[in-house]
Amino acid sequence: MSLIENIKTHEGYRREIYKDSVGKPTVGYGFLVAALSPDELKLNGGKAEPMSKEVAEKILNLKVARLRKRVPECLPWLASKPQGVQDTILEMAYQLDIAKLLGFRYTLKCIEAGDYAQATKNLRASLLYRQTPRRVEDYIRGLRDG
Repeated sequence: MSLIENIKTHEGYRREIYKDSVGKPTVGYGFLVAALSPDELKLNGGKAEPMSKEVAEKILNLKVARLRKRVPECLPWLASKPQGVQDTILEMAYQLDIAKLLGFRYTLKCIEAGDYAQATKNLRASLLYRQTPRRVEDYIRGLRDG
């Protein structure tokens, strides 16, 4: 599956605002309402809800395009990794945001070094795993299968 399809599968789509797993108002494909940029909101007539699937897909594509640019700036070694590993890191950045992704310092160092077994152990021991275990298992498969 492509990165976009993985995100859609993991996030699901919601037309109306709902509370995510940590209680934050969210809409579309897991978009934090507070983090929607003016240009993203403009695509939806300046409001967060209701949000059509068509608009949500446009916003998702914008967000992923931004991540494809910004994440490699923060992790220059990522380009040398297999596409599956790159997509896994990009989806983690989508789920967490880049700043929180970068907080996984040791795990990222393991991935950079190609030590996917240790990265897997770290992910399974994380709060992220306790919050979204099925999704993190998919990340682990992405690292393992590269």
